[in-house]
Amino acid sequence: MVNDAVLSRGLGHLVGDERRFDGARMLGVDEHVWRHAPRGGRYVTVAVNPTPRRDGRPARLLDMVEGRSGRAFADWLAARPESFRDNVQVVAMDAFAGYKRAAARQAPRAAEVLDPFHVVQLAGQKLTKVRCRLRRETAGRRAPGPTRSTGAGGYC
Repeated sequence: MVNDAVLSRGLGHLVGDERRFDGARMLGVDEHVWRHAPRGGRYVTVAVNPTPRRDGRPARLLDMVEGRSGRAFADWLAARPESFRDNVQVVAMDAFAGYKRAAARQAPRAAEVLDPFHVVQLAGQKLTKVRCRLRRETAGRRAPGPTRSTGAGGYC
């Protein structure tokens, strides 16, 4: 019910404002769980303009499209004017190869970078692997630590 209200009112205002694309030199993309219900698509691909953050203003939501695939992002980029795609200098994303391929095809001049959240997440995962390996080598057994799926609880 809340999702329906957001879609009908919120996206109506967002989609109607073409000025949201103006001045976007950076683009952030990631997936988000939109529906926690068994019906309908569960994920959306979210595109944001983090460019205003350089001036101390909040990032701006550009769009949300159903699905979490490279195809969803590529189609979204392809639907933007060439002037928008040419203006984008940086695309920040997670390590998903589909987003990387989409950015390379549709905004070839843009540098592709990992967003800060995913850099820290990957570093934490690598640190946990090293900690677990050292524990196995020194104690000869596994130690309590994050699980593979959630990153919390369980054993190495």
